[in-house]
This record gives sequence, C-alpha cells and structure tokens, in this order.
Amino acid sequence: MDIKKAADGTVDENELSKDLQDLTVDDSHRATQTANGKKRKNHRGGQKKKQKNSQKSSKEAIQASEGDAPVQLYEVRATASKGLGVFASCAIPRGTRIMCEPALLYIEHANLQFMHVLFYRLSPGDQAKFLSLHAHFLKGEKAAMEKVLRAFKAADPILFAPPIEDQLRILAVVKSNGCKTNCGVAVPYDLGRINHSCLPNVYHVWNNVIERATVHAVQDIEAGQELLATYNRAYEPRAQRQSYLLQRWGFRCDCQACNPSSMFGKASDKRRKRLLEISEFLKSHNHLLSTRAGGRNGKALAAAVESVHLLQEEGIHNMELAIA
Repeated sequence: MDIKKAADGTVDENELSKDLQDLTVDDSHRATQTANGKKRKNHRGGQKKKQKNSQKSSKEAIQASEGDAPVQLYEVRATASKGLGVFASCAIPRGTRIMCEPALLYIEHANLQFMHVLFYRLSPGDQAKFLSLHAHFLKGEKAAMEKVLRAFKAADPILFAPPIEDQLRILAVVKSNGCKTNCGVAVPYDLGRINHSCLPNVYHVWNNVIERATVHAVQDIEAGQELLATYNRAYEPRAQRQSYLLQRWGFRCDCQACNPSSMFGKASDKRRKRLLEISEFLKSHNHLLSTRAGGRNGKALAAAVESVHLLQEEGIHNMELAIA
C-alpha cells in the first residue's frame, strides 16, 4: 500500500481495492474473545454410564436436526471470562455436524471497498449483531486503513459519507470474523462466537458448495460443554502460537496446552516442536512419499506416521490429523 498516495487522495482505486482485500481476513479462523482457559474432560473412559443415559436424548436431538425442523444443538451464552461463547445443548457424538450457518454479511471481491454500503443494507437487528462481534486490527493497520478510507471519502463524499470510525469498525469485524470464500468474504454470526483453544473439540470451515459455514465435532462433547475451535496451526510451539494470537486477535490463550508449568503443557510443547520439524521435513521431501520413489520413501513415511501418533497424543483430531 502506498500510504503517501492514500493520504494525498491520488491512489488508484484498483490498488486500494487490492489492499483492502489483502488486509481482510485470512483463512485461519475467526475470533470474538479474550482467552480460553477452560480445561476439558476426558470422555474416553470412566463415564460410560453417563454417556448411555444421555445417548438417547442426544440421538433424538441430532436426528431431529436432520429433518424439516432443525433442532439447534448449541446455544450462545456468556462465559466466565471470555465474553460470549457457544455451548452444546445436548451430548454431541464425534463427527456430528453441529452448525450449518449462512453469512450474516457477504462481500464479493469487487465490493470489498464498499462493505459499509452492504452493512447498512442489513436490518437494524442484524447490524447490531454484526457490530457485537470481535473487532481487532493488526499493529499499524488501523492508521493505514484510515488513510485509505479518507482517500475514498475525498474522492466520493456521498458514497463514503458514514463516519470514518464507523467504517473502520465494520472493516475490523470483517477482518476478525470473516471466512474467505471462492468469491469474497463471508461473516457468519454464530461461528464468530466460537472461542479459541489450542486443543479444539470442533472443526470449522466455509463450505463453498453449499455456501454455509459448517462446524463438526471432532471429539465427543458433553451437554453444557463449550465448543472450542483453533485459530492457529497445530504445528506451532507455544511461543509462536501466543505471539500470533496476540497480534492477530488481541488475546493470549491459557488452555491446557499453553500452561508451561503443567506436565501436559511441557509435553505438549515438545510434541508440537517435533510436529513442526516433521512438517518442514515432509515439505522438502514430499517427492519421497510418491509411489515412484520406491524404497527411498521409508524415512518420509516413518515421519508421517510419527506425526499421526503425535497429533493423537496431543488430542488434536481436526484437519491436521486428516492430512498428516
């Protein structure tokens, strides 16, 4: 971005549109809160009786959710320390699709610089919901984007009539909660309420085929348990994750994997450092995994198998495990 051109009002609109697109959300996930610290329970053993008691009602709710009148498997409510969060309203088995949500606001690539116009077309209720979502700029972004928007306003004071601060708030919400799509950026509401954990129990993605944000359980989830997604890569040690979360979304995570004083936290950091090493190794030796590599692929295959075991030990069962 040429800041001088933006300040002088001489910057090209195509360049500004590209800058807005580049500064808008990456595919790495959405945010709404300040940090996650809730330790999760182990659902694998010692609770079979409790699971059987809730199994029938859970199945009934999930079966009903697949019919003509869907039953919502979650509720949005206040957390102890992270603002609003999303909680399971019944026991949810692993693999269940929990959420299938359209965008509250959808912005095509060509209209990114006019996102405020699309925002004001929403109903007052939807505008309020949108503005209640988390909004965060990277360091220096707000000042840079303010110059860009002032240049737009100078060029077209009618189209860009709303206060600059209001336009910046809209942009910050889109950056913090948006999902990249094939044609632009989508901002779902309920998805934006799912808080972060480095040990997620759900996986979320924007499905371009059905044009919905979908959330699936990657672990068995108890009724009343908070749904937690991850906003960063599993292959990052604690220091890198904390730095990224603080810069990108403005909060620190204090989940079990981020606790350096706990046995799990210490073991977790070693596992993730090793996962990062394996990931880098496989990137540079990807050709060895080819069937044409013959007997030369043993080392790469062994590394891939090791990464699967490490992810399972870590309790990560989302896309990283699927592509390991």
